[in-house]
Amino acid sequence: MDLMLNELSVEGQFFNPSELREAIRKVVAMRNAANGFGVEVYCHRNVSNIAVASGEALRVKLQQVLPRNEKRAVFNWLDKGGPFSSQHDIGEWYEHDNNIVTDTGLAEATHQIENEFDWRMLSFATLNWERSPLTVTRRKDDNASVTVDIPNYWDMSALKPVLEKAAPPLVSWQRLEEVSRQRFSGLIFTADSFADMSGRPFALGVAERILVRLNVLDRICTSGPDSPEGKKLLADHFGHTTSWFSNTTGPQINMFKKKLTFRVNGVDTLCPWHGKINNPPYRIHFTWPISEGKVHVVYVGWKITVS
Repeated sequence: MDLMLNELSVEGQFFNPSELREAIRKVVAMRNAANGFGVEVYCHRNVSNIAVASGEALRVKLQQVLPRNEKRAVFNWLDKGGPFSSQHDIGEWYEHDNNIVTDTGLAEATHQIENEFDWRMLSFATLNWERSPLTVTRRKDDNASVTVDIPNYWDMSALKPVLEKAAPPLVSWQRLEEVSRQRFSGLIFTADSFADMSGRPFALGVAERILVRLNVLDRICTSGPDSPEGKKLLADHFGHTTSWFSNTTGPQINMFKKKLTFRVNGVDTLCPWHGKINNPPYRIHFTWPISEGKVHVVYVGWKITVS
């Protein structure tokens, strides 16, 4: 489970400094509780610049109402620890209560839920936002639409039981492997596909990015590469310099052919296609093209094509 701060719930709110101080402390307490269960609360990169009711930026008002130690912790979260890297297409139309919410936490949570990840909202307890779920509609190019209900929490009493029941967080490579094998029906993981991870220091950010890429690959398999969704995912994530997925080049294939060959159903199979995680460089190698609606994931680990 992941939580997203609903920055829209503070926009145009709080005339009274004491009310803002109480509200931000309540949100921070919920975030701290989530962290205690291994759940991070993400936020929009621009949340500090949201205008409150006085027209001033939230950052300015928080500077006025919080003591120094609290300000440091809050801004470390809002400016450094919390901002998410948008995965949703900011050219698409996301709508909530007849308002466009593209490029907001609500839109990002909608996108993540559509990708079968468990994302939920954490809101300030303000007018119009003390309700759950929050419904977001994504308008498609063909005039069709998809509606997503996002669970929303604004009070500790409702949030804590959910945290207690949430699935164990990603705390190890073993847990990543368990989640991957359970979640992705379009992917066949070989018995030793995660073997390279054994003994490597666990990195939550890497684990999360591996799951995101496996999810895209799984969706292409389950929807079909010729389906509208499959075509879009292929166009978005294959075939250009910043793609998440690419083919190993000819010279590298020749140089690393032995390392890029894996046993699949008893047959030695060259698997140059891979998903990329950079900084640090991890790779996900898999069979390609799709066969009978599935691909074999043969390797998840450190970049192979390194001299």
